[in-house]
Amino acid sequence: MTGFLSDRQGFEKQYHDIDLPSFGIREGISEIIASTGFEHPNAAPIGIVMKGERPFVRLFKGSHTWENVLKERCLASNVVYDPILFVRSTFSDLEPSEFEYVDAGEFKFPVLKEAIAWVVFECINLRNTDQSLVADLVPLNAGFNERNIKELPVPNRGFNAVLEATVHATRYQLTGEEKYLELIRHYESLASKCGGDAEKKAIKLIYEALGL
Repeated sequence: MTGFLSDRQGFEKQYHDIDLPSFGIREGISEIIASTGFEHPNAAPIGIVMKGERPFVRLFKGSHTWENVLKERCLASNVVYDPILFVRSTFSDLEPSEFEYVDAGEFKFPVLKEAIAWVVFECINLRNTDQSLVADLVPLNAGFNERNIKELPVPNRGFNAVLEATVHATRYQLTGEEKYLELIRHYESLASKCGGDAEKKAIKLIYEALGL
């Protein structure tokens, strides 16, 4: 991505101005939907790891997110509380109309229209392993979508269960091991008991994606 990120001094100043916890990136692992790809936007759930004040990601080889980050050295975190969108972005490509472009230094970058908050990151210090790519993240810009803040989000076991079921569904897709299917059924029960209609529809989408 040569040429896009030339003003390092300016970006470092922006970095210190951005309070990541205010935009959903906190100590531990923050489950977000990452958007990548300047010309052809892609979205997929990932976890951003924060240790101390150092945010970084680990991306598995072969994914669109891995390919785009390796090529363009940028990604955006999108904080989303829609379980259906989490599942859709895991197992299918979102429509171009579901993205909008925001300023990120000298260029514009795609974020999700449905995100409550977003942060565009430059990916630096890329390290390749046999199975993944690890990159440190430097925030370039961040913002809120006021139109999406309709109610105060609170912890919900049903929503969290959908996230867990989605993770195990991707593992079941890769391996076909029955233990992951059993875990999906466990979290399905929790999502049905603690979630609402959106969580129940999201679980149904998981089974459809798996052909079950």
